[in-house]
Amino acid sequence: MGSDHRPHAEAQSDALAQVTPVQTGTKAEARDDEAEVVALRAQISRYRAAFDNISQGVCLFDGSSKLVLCNDRYAELYRLTPDQMRPGMSLRDIIEARYAVGTSPVSPDEYLRLAAEVTASGIPVSRLTELPDGRLIHISNQSMPGGGWVSTHEDVTEITTARALASERISLQVLIDLVPDYLWVKDVEGRFVVVNRALATDTRYARTSDMIGTSDAQLHAPEIAQEFRAIEVEIMRSGIPMVDREELVTDAAGARKWISSTKVPLRNDRNEVIGLVGIARDITARKLASVLQAEQIKILEEIVADAPLEDVLDQVVLLAESQSVGLFCSVLLLDADGVTLRRGAAPSVSEPFLGDAQGIRVGPGNASCGAAVHRRETVIVSDILSDPLWDEYRQVASAHGFRSCWSKPIISRKGHVLGTFDMYSRSVREPVKVEYQVIELAARLAEIAIERARTTAA
Repeated sequence: MGSDHRPHAEAQSDALAQVTPVQTGTKAEARDDEAEVVALRAQISRYRAAFDNISQGVCLFDGSSKLVLCNDRYAELYRLTPDQMRPGMSLRDIIEARYAVGTSPVSPDEYLRLAAEVTASGIPVSRLTELPDGRLIHISNQSMPGGGWVSTHEDVTEITTARALASERISLQVLIDLVPDYLWVKDVEGRFVVVNRALATDTRYARTSDMIGTSDAQLHAPEIAQEFRAIEVEIMRSGIPMVDREELVTDAAGARKWISSTKVPLRNDRNEVIGLVGIARDITARKLASVLQAEQIKILEEIVADAPLEDVLDQVVLLAESQSVGLFCSVLLLDADGVTLRRGAAPSVSEPFLGDAQGIRVGPGNASCGAAVHRRETVIVSDILSDPLWDEYRQVASAHGFRSCWSKPIISRKGHVLGTFDMYSRSVREPVKVEYQVIELAARLAEIAIERARTTAA
């Protein structure tokens, strides 16, 4: 065997198939025996082909640590030639050959010591070994009955790396999900490749993964999406970041909000732009508060300047409407008779809804506004279609699409009712905290304007 330099696969096959016909018996028997041998050799060849095509390196050693059988994959894994893996070679010979080509992580003596411990235990052992070239090999040893063992070797470098990357990606997702601001990464085509929970939740996606592959076209009105795309294309082209840009956006559902955005180009290790990283903060509350303060000052200045009452009240109503999406507001003035409410300002509400020329009568069951004057307190009707206060006015409210109404009486410093400030919504609901605050402010501004106008007229 030592002088046989054929590939080890052929040598091992021949070693397993050294069967000759029996020399005795009839010629027919001899032919049968020869045919059986040919069939056995063919079967062994098929087994050998299957054995060599296993993705793992497999080798079998006897009780004296001599190689009985191995496949080509084992030699490929450890960069050995077929001559270095022939049956009958000792484990030391093989490890010394591996050590010489740099595919043994330890010295031959240390490897043999570890191998002796494994085989002596008789317990199946699996371990992950890193080779000097950085590859990771998963090795499993299983003792065989009567001595010896079978060993499998699998290169799991890519699998382990993929798992590590997946774990890192999961850890990164957990980290960015803790950020309260919107955070995202887009590719050069404007598609989201990373988003955090804040952005997914605010854009009504159940999971961050559901947003991957989408773009601004699915989040915003077409003109807004086109504007964002143009800005981002220019950022990636020029390489100049955009920092703290305030933008008024409208989402696909029609809701408006102010955001402060920072966007920077994303580069690879060759300094090529491969996308864009963005972070944005919802500054709607801050922006509305700023607008509210500025407009309040403007209205007070016009009151002092004796601007027409109707113009001032229109501005009060428009200011209130600007603070919440989907609200329609009005100011109703109480006639001198003390029982009739008439339109004072309602730039977004048509005439018929407010009682035409007849106005709305004050009373315990006369809509939200009439009841508010009667009770001298704020009246909240969350569902116009079912509340008895709106029995007389339900049809006209339905015609305008209004489903809820909240009315606050405008009361002078002397305790006289001057009218009502009213908010209408097309959905069944009650006001939120900020809307209660807007109602209070608007009613106060209207009270100042009405009293100033009456004092000037007198």
